[in-house]
Amino acid sequence: MLLSKVEFEYVCIQVDHHKTIAKAITQYLQEGWRLHTYQAVGSPTMVNHYLLFERGLDW
Repeated sequence: MLLSKVEFEYVCIQVDHHKTIAKAITQYLQEGWRLHTYQAVGSPTMVNHYLLFERGLDW
């Protein structure tokens, strides 16, 4: 069995307002990235959104 090695690069961005999340995701998808993880942290009045994107180096 032949296994191929795939290398990835990652970028994490912070989005301050939930209304701009879709715009950020669309921008990164158009650049060849795909969303790997999404996390929202904070209090009820202040929330930060973190998006981790990945891209294979041989895609």
